[in-house]
Amino acid sequence: MFIKNEKLKGAAFMVSACAMFGVMASLVKLVSHIDAFMIGLWRFVIGMALVAAAAFSGIIQLRFNNRRLLLVRGLLGGAGIVMTYFAIIKLGMSKGMVLVSTYPIFACIFSVILLKEKPSVVSSIAIAAAFAGIFLVAGGNNGAAGIFENFGFYEILAVCVGLIGGIVIVAIRKLHQTDNSYSIYFSQCAVGFLIAIVPASRGFSRVGLTDGLILVLIGITATIGQLMMTQSYKYLPVRIGATLAMLEPVFCYIGGVALFGEFVSAKSVIGTLLIIGSCVAVVLHGYRSQQSGLQSVGG
Repeated sequence: MFIKNEKLKGAAFMVSACAMFGVMASLVKLVSHIDAFMIGLWRFVIGMALVAAAAFSGIIQLRFNNRRLLLVRGLLGGAGIVMTYFAIIKLGMSKGMVLVSTYPIFACIFSVILLKEKPSVVSSIAIAAAFAGIFLVAGGNNGAAGIFENFGFYEILAVCVGLIGGIVIVAIRKLHQTDNSYSIYFSQCAVGFLIAIVPASRGFSRVGLTDGLILVLIGITATIGQLMMTQSYKYLPVRIGATLAMLEPVFCYIGGVALFGEFVSAKSVIGTLLIIGSCVAVVLHGYRSQQSGLQSVGG
């Protein structure tokens, strides 16, 4: 990256990461006939291999200090990735990833419940709008009654990934006090491997050469995307980075429609805009509040 301005450099890393995750989701869709545990297993193995190779070569350092919280982060993150693949396979890229990407809303809710932060008017409205968007995206084109009829198991699963993501954000914030980003990511891959290995073992014989190549590419694109996202936070405040990260479901939505001809209704488009807009509103409001607090302290 030959960009001198640090904020532009960070933004370039984040947008590139979102695009890479969009490519990864497209690859997952291509192997949707393969069990989600198998897809997750390959991602975890390749992620561990790439990070371990970089550590052994001296490019990065791995430190595991807060092992208990790393284990919790690994369990949640590993399970969330497998659940994300289920969502993409069963719901499609556009619908599945939009529902998965509700994690900033849940992070806001958990900050109120766990951290005892007072909810603002903006965040309260954003939460209500996001949940309205979830039902619109899940409901398809079948009217109000159809919204609830079509909100089935996999829709709930996708929203649960967003919920898990909200918890993970809190864990990552805590872990950055003791561990670096590479250790946090490696723990996700290591624990995720243990989660996926037994259920994935049933489908080893069904992976052919072409599928194996795609699975390798999934692992590589996921790792590159994750490391790009990590690098972006070297130059960007967390709130700005989280706002730019909302481009990920946009890339996935466009990819699902353009590459796989996934059905789009006016209702699902409105729901998508509500969810993404609500997430952006939450992270921007949080960033502005943080800046105002810093100015007050500094003044």
